[in-house]
Amino acid sequence: MSRCCFALFLATVLVAQTPMATKAYHGLRLPLAFFAGNRATLMAKAKAMGSGTLVVVKSMPTQPSSGDGEHLYRQDSDFYYLTGVEEERSIALLDADKGTYTLLVQARDPKREAYTGVRLGLEGAKSKGADEAVEFPAAEKTLGEALKQAKRIVLINNFDDEFRTKVLDVAYPKGTTHAKGAYEKSLVDGRPIVAELRVLKQPCEVEMIQHAVDASIEGHLAAMRGSSTFANEGQVAAALEGTVRSLGARFLSYETIAGAGSNGCVLHYPFNDQAIVPGSLILMDASGEIGYYTSDITRTWPANGRFNPEQRALYDLVLKAQEVGIQELRPGNIHIVSFMKAARIISDGLVDLGLIKGDKEEAFKRGDWNKFLPHGVSHYLGLDVHDAGSYGAPHPFHKHGGSRPLEAGMVLTMEPGIYIAKGMEGVDAKWQGIGIRIEDVILVTSDGPRNLSARLPRRPEDLEKVVREGAKVRR
Repeated sequence: MSRCCFALFLATVLVAQTPMATKAYHGLRLPLAFFAGNRATLMAKAKAMGSGTLVVVKSMPTQPSSGDGEHLYRQDSDFYYLTGVEEERSIALLDADKGTYTLLVQARDPKREAYTGVRLGLEGAKSKGADEAVEFPAAEKTLGEALKQAKRIVLINNFDDEFRTKVLDVAYPKGTTHAKGAYEKSLVDGRPIVAELRVLKQPCEVEMIQHAVDASIEGHLAAMRGSSTFANEGQVAAALEGTVRSLGARFLSYETIAGAGSNGCVLHYPFNDQAIVPGSLILMDASGEIGYYTSDITRTWPANGRFNPEQRALYDLVLKAQEVGIQELRPGNIHIVSFMKAARIISDGLVDLGLIKGDKEEAFKRGDWNKFLPHGVSHYLGLDVHDAGSYGAPHPFHKHGGSRPLEAGMVLTMEPGIYIAKGMEGVDAKWQGIGIRIEDVILVTSDGPRNLSARLPRRPEDLEKVVREGAKVRR
């Protein structure tokens, strides 16, 4: 076990021993050694670019809500991956020649901290591993001098357009011609470099993802168990969100999707405020985030605990497609293969059910199934729910997959679905209003795919059982 993983394991044990819950992950974070290792890897890549290379990494800007309010602050994933710093208005400077890490941070301000919490300041920055630390406003001078002295600036900045403009103005001053040699500096987009570092997950990252998955499973179970008594989608969403937050999720991995009936056919359904019609399905795509690592799980179940024949037929088809797709998430297989196999299962099954007409081979080649499965079935997962990294060159089969071979250490989802909204043209009314998606978190290993969310029921009879047993408990 690596030092990074051992520290996380010890922290997990200590958290689990608290009286709050058997499994709770409040405040759990990866150790400083993890972030230092990531910086060292990036520093080596920067040094290989040549002398005078400076890496500049910018934190996420704050996001206003209304009036003088701000949304709950969540750090930029690249910045966090390299620093472990969760504070806004921060800049990391990595000098490849000197091998030093300087952290520019907000100045301590007791009056402001009384409202928003204690800031890092100089001592806090150094406790996070910085060789040097400078507070603003003095840090503006430090940044300006570093940018002016650098021959090559590797910029890692995802959301702060104002800061990007500032760096561009230093690298390429206004009035500079495009003639060869006219630029005194070169500017490199460092985001693809960090993205590739993030593709293969370190063991301690996998462990943190597993914590997020485990908390999210409890949330889904809470929603399923209460669904027979819930009258509105909002109650379904609240059951999951309250549970994952109680287990340590400060953030949701993404906005909860809890669509009942035809609302489950809206891929990113945003409202969660409609009545649950008796006999309808509930599609919940929702997860919590633990220690900045995400989960992404979807389940679809009957609100009353019983699939009707049409719902069951489509559910069985999606489940079969998912199981086939999961088995293709193996080292050496290119990314698109799982999609091709899952799509073929769905296409053939829809022909068998009479929802697609004609010969199976021809129907698949025509892409008739796209009407029912309009999205991809697998994406990276990690610090972001759609995590960083390339899928390789686009594959001619479909835009939702690439030609990159999978490797052990990748974490991906597998999420096929079938969606038949009310009023879909050419479809018998008995099938309309049914939306089904099943999604799990899969770790690619040398021994094959490992389903990190397998503990959450997927088989239709098991889902029915959870809902019905939940109804008994609530009576």
